[in-house]
Amino acid sequence: MTKNILLLLSLILFVVSTSSFAGKLYRWVDENGKVSFSDKVPPKASRLEREELNEKGRTIAIKDAAKTPEQLQQLKNLNALKKEQTILLQKQTAQDAALLKTFQSEADIDALAKSKFDMVDSHISIALSQSETLKKQLITHQQSAAEFERDGKKMPAKIIANIRSAQQQFDKNQREVLDFKSQKLAIEEQLNNDKLRFNTLKKQAPPPKHLDDDTTPSLLIGEITCNADKCKNLWPVASEFLTQNNDTAIVFNSQNLVLSATPKLSTQKALTLAKIKDNDVSKVTLDIRCKNTKLGKETCKNEQNQALIDRFNQLGANDLTPNH
Repeated sequence: MTKNILLLLSLILFVVSTSSFAGKLYRWVDENGKVSFSDKVPPKASRLEREELNEKGRTIAIKDAAKTPEQLQQLKNLNALKKEQTILLQKQTAQDAALLKTFQSEADIDALAKSKFDMVDSHISIALSQSETLKKQLITHQQSAAEFERDGKKMPAKIIANIRSAQQQFDKNQREVLDFKSQKLAIEEQLNNDKLRFNTLKKQAPPPKHLDDDTTPSLLIGEITCNADKCKNLWPVASEFLTQNNDTAIVFNSQNLVLSATPKLSTQKALTLAKIKDNDVSKVTLDIRCKNTKLGKETCKNEQNQALIDRFNQLGANDLTPNH
């Protein structure tokens, strides 16, 4: 009984003393799990995470614990990744605005593509006609050379030069034909991409103007290095992975960047997927953001996130060759 009275008196004195000065009050937990309260943080506790409390004892701010060199480096990597994501967002947003300004419907996209196809087909037709002429000229010069060989005569330098020149012109013509055919494939790919993006934009809400800063990041980053072909096959698989493991809605979706809505609950995780090109090599990254609260920070630090990143990185080791 006496112990209970003393405990009650201690609690009353604590409440009175902490409310009387109406200043800052901090709460922290040391390495041994001991909870401490004070209006001043001693030097030995300055590197620990601490909460700032108001006069009612409610948390109004959280000061993160001092980071290790490894954590500081990872935070630097996250900031660099965020800059890359911002560039992707700005570039895609500008392209989207131009697409919507240029076309009012899928029919408009088809009409422009058809005009390009017609122009390239015209070039191909001319080049193929030239191919026949150049091939005949080459055969004529080769036949002249064959006559000298049959007669055992020395080959005139002019005939040799004519054969070389005709061969070069024919080879150049064949390269032009291949180039025009490649242009047709590029137009077809652009047509499909434009129509797909156009339909996506018609269904998608207006894009965010900038990346969300009102969150706390996990220091874990998933990263898969890939060449152009592998990245192309990897992207839909990685996008599906994000959809299956994300806790919030997708607010922006493109071929290089997928953004999720800001978490509304402290237990939610928002994932961001990005494809960043660096010369001939690209990387597909996955990072995690949580609500900027005490519980949100704990959500971003839990062990499940490491397992999530490990499973994402494993996607790069899988056979991503499309089935035919």
